[in-house]
Amino acid sequence: MKRNWRHDMPTIEAYWLDKVLYELHHRPEDLVRYERDPEDYLGRYPLTEKMKRAIVENDVAELYLSGVNPYLLRAHCIGMRIPEQESLAALRSLAEKPDG
Repeated sequence: MKRNWRHDMPTIEAYWLDKVLYELHHRPEDLVRYERDPEDYLGRYPLTEKMKRAIVENDVAELYLSGVNPYLLRAHCIGMRIPEQESLAALRSLAEKPDG
């Protein structure tokens, strides 16, 4: 059975999250649109409200737990100017949880 770092099989949700993060940070016009109106931009994608909130709030831990590709997550952190210590602290907090 194939696995990624969080799931037995990558989920549809992880696919859409990866797509959003890829497009945000590989298409300059998409980042401009997102920064202008995040809700409108994310409305183009079939994301749950929880996932939209994770992107808008830059919830690194939630995005990771949702199966986002670690390289895309790192690019997102850099692109959104999330301080490295903050993103690493979010990921480290997961290792401290019993199921993390």
